[in-house]
Amino acid sequence: MLGPAAWASVSAEGLGKTMKASTTLFVLLACLLLASLCPAVAAPGDVPLGVNVVVGVNVVVGVNLVNAPYDLTVPEQLSSLDAMQTAGVRVIRGAIPSGAKGIDWAERVYAHGIKIEWLVGGASMPGTPWPHAPTGFNGMWEAPPLSRWDPDKFRADFQSLLARLEAKGIVLAGFEFLNEFNWAGFNADFPLPGQGRVLGARNLLSDPEGQLIAKGYLQYLKTLAVLKDIRDHSRLNRGTPIISGGLADLSDSTWPHQRRADAVDVSATFDFLRAHGLDDLVDGYGIHSYPHATDAAGRLLHIEKNGLSECQPIGATRGKPCWFTEWGVSGASAGCPVNDAGRIALVREMRGYFAALARQGRLKGVFYYNWQGFIHAPKEDLAGAFRCGALTASGRLAIAPL
Repeated sequence: MLGPAAWASVSAEGLGKTMKASTTLFVLLACLLLASLCPAVAAPGDVPLGVNVVVGVNVVVGVNLVNAPYDLTVPEQLSSLDAMQTAGVRVIRGAIPSGAKGIDWAERVYAHGIKIEWLVGGASMPGTPWPHAPTGFNGMWEAPPLSRWDPDKFRADFQSLLARLEAKGIVLAGFEFLNEFNWAGFNADFPLPGQGRVLGARNLLSDPEGQLIAKGYLQYLKTLAVLKDIRDHSRLNRGTPIISGGLADLSDSTWPHQRRADAVDVSATFDFLRAHGLDDLVDGYGIHSYPHATDAAGRLLHIEKNGLSECQPIGATRGKPCWFTEWGVSGASAGCPVNDAGRIALVREMRGYFAALARQGRLKGVFYYNWQGFIHAPKEDLAGAFRCGALTASGRLAIAPL
C-alpha cells in the first residue's frame, strides 16, 4: 500500500486530470455542436482504418440472473442466439460458468459466429461464506469480498475451464475480470447498510472501511496477474485482450446515498490500481455509463466525470483505452409495438461520442445494455434492444459496427 507521501501526489495529479478532462470535454462538445465536422453516427469512413472497436451487447435474462443465459432451456438459448445472429451481433458480454452447462453455452454461441467477452469471476479462500445481503438490500453483495480472493484457487479453476474451452476451438473476444467491484453491489467488503459514501483516494489509505477495500483491491491485482499469466501461455487466446472489471457509474453520486450503499470513486479506483501495477496487467479499462441528463452537454459531462479522462491510447505513458462494457439510455415506451424514437436520438448521440473517442485511439469496445431482459416475466425490461419479439430500431443502431 502506498504511504502518505506517495499519495500526497494525488491532489496535484487530480488538478492535471481536471485540466485534461476540460480539454477533452471542449473537443467533444465541439464535435457535438459542429455536426458537419463530427457526424453523430459513425459511418464506415468516420473511424480511420486500423482503429478496431469491438461492438457488442450484454446478454441478460432477468434482474436476478444477470448475464446468466446458460440457465435458459436449450431451445430458448438457440432461439435467442438465432435472433442475435440474424441481427448481426458478433460479440456478447457474459459469464461462462464451470461445468457442462457453461461449456455447452459457449459452444452454442461460437457456433453462431458470435464471440464472448468473458466476464470472469474470482475464487474465494476456503471457508469464505457466500454473503447474503440484509433485508432491504436485494441485488447487492452479489459477490464475496475481494479481500478473501484466493489467487491459487483461481489459477486451478480458471486454467482448467479455459483449457476446456480451447479444446473446443473457442477464441474469446476479451477477458473482463469482475463486474462493478467498486461498490457494495458486487463487493462484500463494503458494509451493508452503508452510509451512501463515495470514497476517494485518501479514504483508501486512512479510513478503516477504505483500508479494507484497498486490501481487496490488492487481492484483485494478485488474481489478475494469475489471469494474465494463464492468458499469456494459452494455446488459442494469447492475443485476447484483458479488460479490468467494468466500474459502476458513479457520476451521479446521489444514488449510493439513496440505496444506503457505499462505493469508491472511479478515478480513485484507477489511481490505486495503477499505483500497484494495473497497467502491466491489462489491455483496457472497463467502465459503465448510463447518461441520464436532459441535454446533450449534460450527458457528455456525465460521461466525462465517470472515468473518461482515464482512457488513453495504446502506448500512452499512463492509462489504457477504455471499454464501455455497459452503456445504455432510456426513452423506449412500454408495451408493444415499441415506440423508441426518443431512444434512437440518444443512441445516435452516444455513438457520435464513441466515434470521436475511437478516432483518438481511446476506445476499443462498447457493449450495449442489454439484448433482452425481463423484470418479472412476461414484463420486458424497457432497456432491451430486442423487444416484443423483434429488434427495435434503437437496438439495431446500438449494435451496428462503428
